Amino acid sequence: MRGVGRGRGAALLAALLLLASGCSGVGDDSPAPSGEPVVDATPDPTAALRERCGSAIPEGAELDAFTISGSTGGDIEAARIGPATAATVAVLLPQITGMCGWGRWASAAQDAGLTSLLVNPCGYGESVCTPEQDADPLNEVAAAVATARGELGADRVVLVGASMGGSLTVIAAASGADVDAWADVSGPSSWEAVELAGLADRLPEPGLVVMAPSDGRQAFRDARALARAAGVGFVPGRDGHGWDLLVDPVDQAVTRIGRRLLAFVAG
Repeated sequence: MRGVGRGRGAALLAALLLLASGCSGVGDDSPAPSGEPVVDATPDPTAALRERCGSAIPEGAELDAFTISGSTGGDIEAARIGPATAATVAVLLPQITGMCGWGRWASAAQDAGLTSLLVNPCGYGESVCTPEQDADPLNEVAAAVATARGELGADRVVLVGASMGGSLTVIAAASGADVDAWADVSGPSSWEAVELAGLADRLPEPGLVVMAPSDGRQAFRDARALARAAGVGFVPGRDGHGWDLLVDPVDQAVTRIGRRLLAFVAG
């Protein structure tokens, strides 16, 4: 078959291009049909997190929300509260309700000159991982620590967890997390079939375990026994669970234990 002549081919090509351009509407800065410019509808992650958390993150908190890649993989939701660079950074793992509950204590840490890096584990908040990535106890923690030391300039990184996050903190610390200290606040003695008592001889120092008798006699005894076996400090609370032991849920004031944790993180 012979090809189309150059003159006819050019005319046909021009017609096709004109037709395509009229139908596609493609263009980064193309105006909308109304004549208004196209607006990028991608939500700002910091604004979205503030809206999601509401009053749990005080207005004065210096907040920046972003996503980091897990050391094994996955997209991990994270947020910084405090100065953009800091010598000391607390990596905060949450209760099952997600990172928002750390907002008030992290704001108190900001007032003390510390920076906090809030992290949602795989499957919580906006963090998305495969089962294999989720199974790695250091996936989220190692990535957060690397961010703290690299992007935030930290010389000292302290891993702190509340409730579920407390147990995850113990598991990560025993698995070799590159942290200078760790603290478990109300962590259950067993999480996802891992008994924390069996990790005691692998836990580094310094560490801190916090538990209130209101979580039950056995939970209180288990936490105290873990601290003793690991050779780290134990702080008994009076009443409350997780971050409610650190910031009073009624008057929003930092508690005695919350101030103790601030001093522990500061070193």
